[in-house]
This record gives sequence, C-alpha cells and structure tokens, in this order.
Amino acid sequence: MLTVQQAVFTVESLISKVQQQKQLIHQLVQENEHLRHENKQLRKENEQLKYRVQELEARTKKNSSNSHLPPSSDRFHTHSSRKPSGNKPGGQEGHQGTTLHQVEHPHHRIVHRVNTCQGCGASLREVKPFKVDVRQVFDLPPVTIEVTQHEREVKSCPHCRCVQQAEFPSYVTNHVQYGPRLTALAVYLHHIQLIPYKRLSDTIEALYQHPISTGTLANMVKRGREALESNMDMIEDALLESNILHVDETSLRMDGKLAWVHVACTSKYTYLASHVSRGKKATDDIGILPRYQGTMMHDGFGTYPKYTQATHALCHAHHLRE
Repeated sequence: MLTVQQAVFTVESLISKVQQQKQLIHQLVQENEHLRHENKQLRKENEQLKYRVQELEARTKKNSSNSHLPPSSDRFHTHSSRKPSGNKPGGQEGHQGTTLHQVEHPHHRIVHRVNTCQGCGASLREVKPFKVDVRQVFDLPPVTIEVTQHEREVKSCPHCRCVQQAEFPSYVTNHVQYGPRLTALAVYLHHIQLIPYKRLSDTIEALYQHPISTGTLANMVKRGREALESNMDMIEDALLESNILHVDETSLRMDGKLAWVHVACTSKYTYLASHVSRGKKATDDIGILPRYQGTMMHDGFGTYPKYTQATHALCHAHHLRE
C-alpha cells in the first residue's frame, strides 16, 4: 500500500509529465502549422515557376516558320525537314550542268608563237606550225567609268534667221551627271543585293576606280523610285483585281524605332509599304485592303472574306516566294 506522501508524489509526477506532454503537443502543433503554411507557399511558387518554364519553352520554340515572328528574330537553328535521298553528293546522272564550252568566235585572239629552236638555236619564224593547241579563258573585261560628251548643235537659218537646236537625250539633263546604267546598277545593288550606301560607295570605287558619295547614291535610288512610281498604280490595280490575295506584316527598325512593313501580293505582283502601326489604321492608310473585294489567305490553312483579318499576320514568307 502506498502511503499518502507516496501517492501525492506520484500524482504530482504524473501532472508534471502531462504538462510536459501538453507543452510538447502545443509546440508540435505550432511547428505543423508553420510547415503547412511554408508548404502552401512552396506549392504556389512551384506552380508559378512551372507556368514560367512553360512560357519560356513555348517562346524559344517559336520561330519565323511556325509563328508570325520575323526571320531576324530566329535565335536557334531549326532541324531540316528534308530526308536523305541516298544519292551521292554532286551532280546527278542526267543532270545538265553548266560546264564551259569553247565558243566559235572569241572576242580576242592571242597567238603564242615559237620563234627559236631550243635544240639548235635555229630561227623558226618562217616555219609553219603543224598543230595549234587552243585554250579559251572566260573573264571580265577591264572595267572603268567612261565619259560620253553630248554636243548639241545650235544653228541659225540663213533664210528666216530662225534659231534651231538639236535635242539632248531625255536622260541628259545637266552639264555633268551620272548615266542611266550606273544609276541602275546602284539601285540594283542597294535594293536587290541589300548593300548599304557606305559599302556600295566603297564597292563602286574598288571596281571602277571612281569615288562616289553616299549622298549621290541616295539620290540615284530616289530617282529610281520616282521612275517606278507609275508601275505602283499598275501593281495596285492587279492586286485589287486578283481573286486571292496574300497579306502579311513584319517588324523592322526605322531610324531606331519599331515600325512595320506591310505586304500584299499574288504570285506575280508584290506591294510593300512601311507604317508605324500594324493595325487597322495602317491598312486604312495604305489603302489596298479596304478596297479589296476578293479572298485573303490565312497562313495557308483557309480563306477569309473581305479584310476582317487585316490586323492579323495572314501568311508566311513562303507565300511571297510562290
């Protein structure tokens, strides 16, 4: 039998242990709440990071071939869809090559003569050759700027004293100027081969030993544009009369600012125009789509009437290369 003192001691000991367990339980509950809150925050951050990763992955997979991004934005090389043909590299059997062939009437003829016998030293100048080997070299002629002087006669009629003068060609307008062939070359190299004015100036000086300023080249391009303005009306009319029209826009930087190049084209005609906007205001200002009554192509997957899709990118570059 326990004495009263022992019973009291036992009860107090049990009460102390209960208090300790109670404190421990309270501490564990607090830690559990903290961990649950921390776990909730981590789950939220994890979802945000997953969404961000998906967004970045989708962005890196976009290029000019599967979206409306311009080719200049492509940062990664895409794998070619071409399959191995099994053929050996080079020209295939039956393929017509472009091998040079000798011509019957060359522009120049140079005869390399044998004048002295290397054996005995006798003169061979009067000896006729029993064989002539012929080789032909295709090359560019020496190029240089040629100056053509145009002289216009002015005469006075001895009978009526009326003064008459000849007419200069239509392209001869100044006392000193560049001719139409050099102007056409500058326009071609700048617009078709995309050579900047400074490099174009260096190129012409290197090829023709003639310095020409970038300002002069810019004026040549301006005159070329003015000469082609009449063709723009013809192209615009042809686009408006076509049954199907491909349209698109792509971004570029003009004077350091973002702008847009809009295109409307068929398999034969292409109309390009720049604008600060890509929306309806741009289509209204350019003026082709609001007047177009046919059908426009949408990425090659279908057709849409009128110009309700005018503010969207409607075709890829391969449409323009048809």
